[in-house]
Amino acid sequence: MGVPMYEYVVYKGDEVICAGTKDEVVKKLGINKNNLDSIANNRTEKREADAYERNGYSKRMVAVKVSIAELQKELGLV
Repeated sequence: MGVPMYEYVVYKGDEVICAGTKDEVVKKLGINKNNLDSIANNRTEKREADAYERNGYSKRMVAVKVSIAELQKELGLV
């Protein structure tokens, strides 16, 4: 079995900012991999969800790491 592959979807509030592999997202946003790891961690996601609940909006970017295999299963590609 190979190394699991992931894609990232980056949101700012309800808006999708970009999506792609780690390298693609880093290049599109002009950030480094550590920054992407920071906005993709569970603590950031929870903090922004709480802020959205309190204020009705979120100002920060949040990245969600999604397994490509999971996406392929959901789309019926495998």
